[in-house]
Amino acid sequence: MIVIEITDQEEMQMKAALLDEDGNEALRLIKELIRRSEQKKNAGMKSHLGG
Repeated sequence: MIVIEITDQEEMQMKAALLDEDGNEALRLIKELIRRSEQKKNAGMKSHLGG
């Protein structure tokens, strides 16, 4: 399981996107979280392979 930490600012942006029903902003935030998740996953794999 990958755990992604979000900042207070990101949390506020998510809430604002929900309240404003701003689909484009919500999608942008989701893409950013997925990108960070993939980076974290790949970084973990590299540490196991490197030696």
